[in-house]
Amino acid sequence: MRGKVLGVFLTVLLLTLLLVPSTLGQVSLPRNETVYTVGALWSATTYSLYAPSSTYGTEHFMYMPLFIYSNMKDGWLPVLAESFTAVNKRTLRVKIRDIAKWSDGTPITADDVVFTFNCTKEVGFGPGNGWWDYIQTVRAIDDKTVEFVMRPDAQNYASFLGYAFTTRIVPKHVYEPLLKKGVQAVKDFQNDDPAKQVVSGPYKLYYADPNIVVYGRIDDWWGKAVFGLPVPKYIANVIYRDNAVANLDFEKGNADWAGVFIPDVSSLWTQKKLPIGTWFKNKPYFMPEGVNLLYISYYNPLLKDPAVRKAIAYAIPYKEMLDKAYFGYGNQAHPSMVIDVFESYKEYIDQAYAKYVWGSPDGKPKTDLKKANEILDKAGYKRGKDGIRISPDGKRMGTFTIQVPSGWTDWMMMCEMMAANMRAIGLDVKTEFPDYSVWWTRWTQGTFDFILGWSAGPGFDHPWNVYRLVLDPALYKPFGQDQYGNFERYNNPEVGKILDKIAATLDPKVKKTLFYQLQRIIYRDLPAIPLFYGAHWYEYNETVWTGWPNESRPWWFPAAPWSNMALPVLFGIAPKGQTPKVPTWVELKAKGGLLIPTNDVLNALAKAK
Repeated sequence: MRGKVLGVFLTVLLLTLLLVPSTLGQVSLPRNETVYTVGALWSATTYSLYAPSSTYGTEHFMYMPLFIYSNMKDGWLPVLAESFTAVNKRTLRVKIRDIAKWSDGTPITADDVVFTFNCTKEVGFGPGNGWWDYIQTVRAIDDKTVEFVMRPDAQNYASFLGYAFTTRIVPKHVYEPLLKKGVQAVKDFQNDDPAKQVVSGPYKLYYADPNIVVYGRIDDWWGKAVFGLPVPKYIANVIYRDNAVANLDFEKGNADWAGVFIPDVSSLWTQKKLPIGTWFKNKPYFMPEGVNLLYISYYNPLLKDPAVRKAIAYAIPYKEMLDKAYFGYGNQAHPSMVIDVFESYKEYIDQAYAKYVWGSPDGKPKTDLKKANEILDKAGYKRGKDGIRISPDGKRMGTFTIQVPSGWTDWMMMCEMMAANMRAIGLDVKTEFPDYSVWWTRWTQGTFDFILGWSAGPGFDHPWNVYRLVLDPALYKPFGQDQYGNFERYNNPEVGKILDKIAATLDPKVKKTLFYQLQRIIYRDLPAIPLFYGAHWYEYNETVWTGWPNESRPWWFPAAPWSNMALPVLFGIAPKGQTPKVPTWVELKAKGGLLIPTNDVLNALAKAK
């Protein structure tokens, strides 16, 4: 009897807890129907894609593209689109789903797509900004078919597909009247009235105040017949003032879906025994988000010599940096700049050549100060009386600086470690941690010796995207002028030609050969040295919600709440106590899902006349 009473009491208590309104904001939300996020939203602005910085959720839950891309499966999920047809090698036609409608009931048509692209061009900013550099025309063939034609003078399949498939589409009947008033009217549109919002996604704004932004599910969403509905009725984003408070709320179970840096994250489940997880249970805990590199500027002539750069590559304490400064949250990057964690990218690495050059089983340089010293000795850099080397033409090797913005504590520690090892091989290097604006100006203007910086992440166009950002001479501007990309000012026309050939070809064998050529050039010149993969910050707390994708349940990636490709995650989780059901459509078509492999798209274009 005592056990029965206790059971009833616990049941009542559980139901009470589930129905207690959230106290994290001024709005009452049922906890077991609400997913709280951390690390995706730190301030609210507007809910228009034509704003310089739209509020988190606008392009994540409210406005859909034609396709959503999963880099883990290298596949395209048709969302607004139903299918595509390659008309010829420069022309794609996309069929929009017949059932696709805006939230006010207006059909989503090819005219909406055409208007979105033209509006962005007229405004000079917005979804698909810059598309006209690669796409010649966007036109409606009929109500539900839109045609994209690639520019013949800029044949670039990576950019062509990126703009055509992933641009978020806006409702013409909402934005056209604004555009008729002028470009500024489009820019000024706040789109913050939930009653007037017209969206294509499964959520729209439900409530917002200075402390919280809440999106509410649209239960009669047009996509319900294809995808079902996302499970949480509400997505709530508490606007935290700092990381520490946000992390504490997440640890307590007041938030469920996080995308933040958490020091010593494994202690949450190994020591505190909390129902918290990341993608991997063990190191590196997080999937890679992109390649971080040591950029060595050509601004200082003493650092141009490839022998000096190769010695530095052997002097970097890769493992120590990752273990001590980065909490083990990443792997050493492959020196080819290709993210070797994803299977789909490995074919672009000449592994045999990497092992031959770097002399290691995984083809990556290992910290070896003796070898670094030997390289410099052989190249004629002799030690001076103070231990600092003298160049063959008689110049002291330093003082150089290595810098990151002040406050980036993990990267600051890495800089200290690298500077210490470079001093050990006879280069006079000191650290400098300026304000972010100073650091940014030096980085974009190329006026630095060493800077730790990022490049591009995994995507359907990887590793071309990284090579272009780091090496493309088309981005080159003289030192002192602002540019984004090729920060070190590596001016090699041969690389530019190879990059253009890769972007223009549909032949996988040709593409592979060209990537191998780039790998050889990189190993020869070392314009920048890949250090480690940045972490795709993604954590989940299963106190209230369960079924989150991870290493053992890899049903969708990217998975972080801040990713605009993570929407499918919300369809496969469930309130704790219920069994989560992964939607079948997250699989590739060959496995019964809806995802179209990138190779299928490229092959269709290749076969078209």
